[in-house]
Parts: sequence; structure tokens; C-alpha cells
Amino acid sequence: MNDDDFLDLLRAAADEFDPVPAGVMRDASAALALRALDAELAALVESEALVRGDGPVTLAFESVRVTVNLEIDDDVVRGLVTGAEGEAVVETPRSRRAVPIADGRFTATEIPPGMVRIRVTAADGTPVVTQWAHG
Repeated sequence: MNDDDFLDLLRAAADEFDPVPAGVMRDASAALALRALDAELAALVESEALVRGDGPVTLAFESVRVTVNLEIDDDVVRGLVTGAEGEAVVETPRSRRAVPIADGRFTATEIPPGMVRIRVTAADGTPVVTQWAHG
């Protein structure tokens, strides 16, 4: 038995006795798809998540071009955006939901619990994405 045969045997044993959980590959693919290497980062500048305990989480993000204020309450994300237009894309590790920005505001419903970030397009066309935050 050569090294390649031995590695094939080990892979088969691992697949049979310790398979990769179903969601791991999906989540890994989603994480890679959600990267924002070309976007300007809006950094977290304020959070009331730890102060308020139960109830809505409020977060504020800023970049050079855009500010994003969020309120996350259960499965609803509400936002107030300055310096962006079009739509806000609410991203989680497993989903993306685009909602229109109207008068600087947006609301997205049925958002899964956990990590969230927002992607918008600044008025000058620059893509901007917030840091990941726990809703």
C-alpha cells in the first residue's frame, strides 16, 4: 500500500465514522461568498447591546462616506442610513436580504438570529459594509 492508497483509506474511514456536519460546508461557502474585499468598512462606533440587556440592540457604524444606525429586535433589523442610496443588504452567515432605502430608512424582517452586517452603496457608488455584529 502506498501513501495515496493509505490516505484514501483514511478519508473513507473519516467519511463513514466522523462525517462533516451538514451545515459546515454550506456555512463555509456562505462565509466565502459574503467577503467584502472591495468594500469600504464601516466600523462600529457605538453599541447599547451590553447596557440594555433584553430588548432591542442598537448599533452605530461609521465610514468615511456612510453612517449606519441599526436597531435589531428579534428577527427585525431597522436601519437609518446617511450617505447611501438604493438598497440595504442585510447579510447573515446563511442569508442575504435586500431591502429598499426610503428616506434614509430601511426595515428587514425574518432575519435569522446571530451575526449580521449591512451592505450599502454610498452616494458616489462606493460599496460600504459594516463590521459583523451580534444582533
